[in-house]
Amino acid sequence: MLFLAIRQIFSRPQQSILTLIGIVLGTAGYIVFSGIMLGFQAVITDQLVNSDGQIKISPKDELITERTFDDVFFQGKEVRWLSPPSGRTDNSRLTNVLGWMDKLSNDHRVISYAPQLTKEVIFVNGKSTAPARFVGVDPNIQPKVTNLSDYIVEGKLADLSRGTSLAIAGEGVLNKLGAKVDDTIFVYIPGTDLIPIKIVGILSTGNRMIDEVTVYSSLSSVQSITKSSGEISQIIVKIKDIRMAKEIAEDWRYFSKDKVESWDEVNASILQVFRTQDIVRNSTTFTIILVVAFGIYNILNMVVNQKKKEVAILRSIGFDEKDTIQLFIFQGLFLGTLGAILGIFVGILGCYYIDGIPIGDPKQNSKALMKTMMISWDVMIYVKGFSIAVLSASIASYIPARMASRLSPVDIIRGAT
Repeated sequence: MLFLAIRQIFSRPQQSILTLIGIVLGTAGYIVFSGIMLGFQAVITDQLVNSDGQIKISPKDELITERTFDDVFFQGKEVRWLSPPSGRTDNSRLTNVLGWMDKLSNDHRVISYAPQLTKEVIFVNGKSTAPARFVGVDPNIQPKVTNLSDYIVEGKLADLSRGTSLAIAGEGVLNKLGAKVDDTIFVYIPGTDLIPIKIVGILSTGNRMIDEVTVYSSLSSVQSITKSSGEISQIIVKIKDIRMAKEIAEDWRYFSKDKVESWDEVNASILQVFRTQDIVRNSTTFTIILVVAFGIYNILNMVVNQKKKEVAILRSIGFDEKDTIQLFIFQGLFLGTLGAILGIFVGILGCYYIDGIPIGDPKQNSKALMKTMMISWDVMIYVKGFSIAVLSASIASYIPARMASRLSPVDIIRGAT
């Protein structure tokens, strides 16, 4: 049966080769396209997940409405407002830090957590000033929760633990101040004197919204400089399974009134872009299926019409409808399988070539920035590419196979005479 199927395929070499090329290019295109998109998504997701914590616990800002003061004044009585209250309560610190730490320490889903304190201050160097966020972290715990160390291009995060009043500043902040590593700049908080801090490192994320407004120091230093002894403004949590981040965050919201957000909730807009990319990728997959299916259908339909005599002979010597269907399906599977295998090799070569194409500044030292194209080598891409080609070949070959099985030997011979 397989011999007859291959013989009929090669009886029309031009059409068979063109169909095979279409399958190869379609499969290779799917592999390269998926490798590029999934590689990009993997890099961005890794930065989203690991740069700022997988779950963030922070104070909740509540809107002030008429309901806010229910039973606060004149309990049990109806209050009518001449001018309804508005605004919101801005909380800058967590009120139940010890409770959160106890809960996180006893939750088996948590790998580690790190407290932080963020304050809005003004940095001064000579006549230059730069408003920025002054973030206090624990240099020993922070690397267990985020990849902040990957963004530090000069100095080390551990340098913050060498003493007090040491800082790692975003390169944008330093450019505004005209400062560099080992320089001493000052922190200004309204109502206080200028407090000196020494720059021991430079932060570079490639994101101006971070690099121009962020300065890191040790948690104890920020608490001391800002007169916020014992204050914690947020807790960053790393969990074992990032896919459960949203579910865990929803569970913890019942524990406190504090705001608990997972990484995917915070970055919902970026994930929508990923979903759009997936729709484009799936649309491309559907196009590949159509190309492969029409190519195989076309060649097998021509074979059926041109090989009616051979079909009649086969039917007359004992081939039944099932055997005839198998004969033509074997032809489609042969083309689909061979084209898928060749397409995988072509796709691997294409991905290998694209994987090294430079897209960033090679002089940039930040490990967090993409310097070359990142390709995903997930084995499921190749499994799906192979399956798509073979499945579409099977479906496309069934229609002409069914048509051939219904041909009557007698009608074919009469029509030939």
